[in-house]
Amino acid sequence: MRPGLKIGGVHVLRYTVPVHQTVPDLLPALAEFRRGQPVFATGFMVGLMEAPCMAAVYPYLEDGEVTVGTLINMRHSAPSPPGTALVAEARLTALEGRSVRFDVVVVDHTGEIAAAGEHALRVVQVARFHDRLAAKHGQTRRSHPSHPRGDHERSQSHLVIDPLASAGTRSHRPHVHLDHDLTTARRQRPRPAHTASGDPQ
Repeated sequence: MRPGLKIGGVHVLRYTVPVHQTVPDLLPALAEFRRGQPVFATGFMVGLMEAPCMAAVYPYLEDGEVTVGTLINMRHSAPSPPGTALVAEARLTALEGRSVRFDVVVVDHTGEIAAAGEHALRVVQVARFHDRLAAKHGQTRRSHPSHPRGDHERSQSHLVIDPLASAGTRSHRPHVHLDHDLTTARRQRPRPAHTASGDPQ
């Protein structure tokens, strides 16, 4: 990664919620999502929060480098129906070697904060990443040998639940800086209530 990234640097991305990125569109194979409301899904909001962070780092990548996400800690605090204009702003807060961390705020066209939190990414070599993928594919083939399965076995789905998450643990609320041009958002900073890590619906 080339030098040049600065702590406090800001990158802004504008996005309008399309009709095909509501909750039922996120994982349509799962009934839990098909029952969801027609608003911008939290999973897609996570992607929107990652995007300006990635865009901020891309100009400093060397040939053969890419970014991979390593952490998302966010609160989705307001619904955004299709057609909502959103502004995602990422502020660089930490830079340690190849690891980069941002505070991110997403504000809608009314000035309300739709989501806020932090995202971390790491710069990796594409070749090494592909080596890891190849190893994963090999492990998958060994753990799932190809053999005929009955209809009952084919119908089974497996859901792994984090016992700590299911016990209702709460994550640390990141401090989100709003000391620049999003003055309306500053007045409507989310209260330090329950924060969610990952993709709750």
